[in-house]
Amino acid sequence: MSGPVVGEAVRTLLAHPLRSTLTALTVTFGTAVLMVLVSYGTGAPAATAEVLRTMGSTQIKVKPARSWGPGGSKRGRKIQIRYDDLDSIREACPSVGKMAAGTSPGMGGAVFGPSRSWPWARVMGVGHEYVDVARLDVTEGRWFSRGDEDGRLRVAVLNVPLAEGLFPEGSPLGQWVESSGRRFEIIGVVNDPEAFAYSFYIPYTAALSLGDRGGRNVEWISVLPVRPDLAREAIGEMRDAIANLYSFDPDDESILSVEEQTGFIEQVNVVSRGLEWLILTIAGVALVLGCLGAANVVGITVAERTSEIGLRKALGATSGRVRGQVLVESLALCVGGGGLGVALGLFAVTALGPLQLGDTVRIEPRADVTVLSVGLGVLVLVGTFAGLPAANRAAALDPAVSLRDA
Repeated sequence: MSGPVVGEAVRTLLAHPLRSTLTALTVTFGTAVLMVLVSYGTGAPAATAEVLRTMGSTQIKVKPARSWGPGGSKRGRKIQIRYDDLDSIREACPSVGKMAAGTSPGMGGAVFGPSRSWPWARVMGVGHEYVDVARLDVTEGRWFSRGDEDGRLRVAVLNVPLAEGLFPEGSPLGQWVESSGRRFEIIGVVNDPEAFAYSFYIPYTAALSLGDRGGRNVEWISVLPVRPDLAREAIGEMRDAIANLYSFDPDDESILSVEEQTGFIEQVNVVSRGLEWLILTIAGVALVLGCLGAANVVGITVAERTSEIGLRKALGATSGRVRGQVLVESLALCVGGGGLGVALGLFAVTALGPLQLGDTVRIEPRADVTVLSVGLGVLVLVGTFAGLPAANRAAALDPAVSLRDA
């Protein structure tokens, strides 16, 4: 029976092409809106991650701090985190993805190149993973490696302003820079807007014995969690590991200074997820309204076809067959319009392309197959249930009354 029912439904729709097309278009535009909003909405979290990446917000900096009592009186000593203990600290922190020690020998001073000097620059000795922790952009050459750090090689990576100041006429790669009587071969240039402009990086081991502190005890540890959502776990693990190693209470926050922005990250992620759900809700409402519009038109056509339906029932059509035909008409309009809407939405997303948000961040549209499948399922369900009132009304028509009223 399903074949004849479908055939009758298709013939009825084709008999009124303008009405059928306009009805299907209400679903088409609803589905197209769903496709566009979902494609850009699901790209929002990636854009948020890019914002956090460019801001370096996932970096955590741990520094030894002196304990203080009421009124500012000293009540403890400043702990010293030894460089040689870093491997033990790392092993105790599974939520830490990257970790790099840092020290700044002395207070900075004049630096010299082959043909120019700079009156004041800052030298920073850091671990080889610092480039990943701080999300630095190496614009020329390379960053130093684990081998460079283990070998205590005297290599340097200059910040862009210092490179331009010392070598205004050419590339600094392969040249040298001298600080505190030591020369370092320049292997790269980095853009670090967060650091002092006129600074350069050297491997932490190359900074040992430089300055008055010697570098045996680190000034800070920069940490990057395995994932942004594990930032709080990483902080807790760092506190516990350092406390166990140097025998102090990990709950005493005055002993370690922790610079982090986990609260900001959580707020941004919540806003991003909320925006994504808002977009999906708006898209879903547009889809449902399109289906309801299609079902409403089917209901109106049932009222207009009272005599036709009465005649068919008088000739032997059962109530189930009449109900099935009206439901098939409603579903055909919803599914057909939905399929056209998917194609139209994909075309629109392709034509629009990525949405640029500033110079470095943009939303890349993504066609989420799961969300699309759920949307099409909702399309079928809404089309079915929305068409039920009209189908039941058609099935309940009395043939004699329908023909007499006609």
